[in-house]
Amino acid sequence: MTGALRGARVLIPRDGSWGARVAAEVDRRGGVPVVAPLIASAPPRDEASRDRAFAALAAGEYSWLFVTSAASVEQLTARGVRIPATTRIAAVGPATARAVAASGAEVSFVPLGESSAAAMAAQWCAGRTPDTAGRSLVVRSDLATAVISDELALRGFAVDVCIAYRTVGVDLPREVASSLARGTIDVVLLTSLSVARELRRQVGPLPAQVRVASIGPGTTRDAERLGFAVAHTARTQSVDALLAELDDAGDAPTGPTGSSEQQGTP
Repeated sequence: MTGALRGARVLIPRDGSWGARVAAEVDRRGGVPVVAPLIASAPPRDEASRDRAFAALAAGEYSWLFVTSAASVEQLTARGVRIPATTRIAAVGPATARAVAASGAEVSFVPLGESSAAAMAAQWCAGRTPDTAGRSLVVRSDLATAVISDELALRGFAVDVCIAYRTVGVDLPREVASSLARGTIDVVLLTSLSVARELRRQVGPLPAQVRVASIGPGTTRDAERLGFAVAHTARTQSVDALLAELDDAGDAPTGPTGSSEQQGTP
């Protein structure tokens, strides 16, 4: 660790346990975490359908559970869903797998390489047949794509979809929005298209000195379409990798240590 993040003010766009964990890692690397959520999870429009799917899952009606984000895991935990041992869990990437493990469940499948729905579906389907795989449940947000469920259905696998939550925008505190507009935030972590959209809506174009760091190629492409200049893209699509790569980069920005403007950390 070279300490290139030392003194840098880093915007963390989600709060809760995820935000607290990322803030702790930024702090460990000598940066100044600015926890200011741009998105949050809200109940789905059809809560009855969600509850039916969760009840079927808890009753052991599914052989496989697919989770595509830590937020999906949080929804299951918040509703008190206990995943039976007979249901195997597929996680889209290491970060989601860690969330599953933290909930007390065990992950059976994580795709190699890129953490994406396409990679997950392709690798999971390889070597499996519809008559032996059983029925699967995909738990996701309203904004997530249907790549996994569509691919499984196309290949003849039995699959249901549960929209467990909606992703909604959260207004930044005025002082944080002002800091971004003035360029006194050094690094912004872009973790999804939803975060990028809210950042664009609330702040607009960022000053050149604000370093935009993306969690993966897909998010980078989305952010660039919105007009952001992405300075760094994580190679393995996890926030831990993103922070490590930024910290190792010789050109990472640094700001005055101790100018904390932390929002929303539990």
